[in-house]
Amino acid sequence: MAVKKTGAATKLILKVQTGTDKKGLPTYGQRMVQNVNPALGDEDFLAIGKSLGGLQSHTLKDVMRQDAAALTEE
Repeated sequence: MAVKKTGAATKLILKVQTGTDKKGLPTYGQRMVQNVNPALGDEDFLAIGKSLGGLQSHTLKDVMRQDAAALTEE
């Protein structure tokens, strides 16, 4: 049985250090860009994430990719 993938959606998530807590440990926040082209390669995705991270006032910790799609049987 074939499986069909529909409704692909991709998000670019930037994890940034927003400060420190009372113990001096880093605290983090996220910046999210939705509706990214799911066909974008991982290398390009990382390059875009790093470029966007450089525009932030906070330090970039991680660039994350989140893909979601519905799977149905044909």
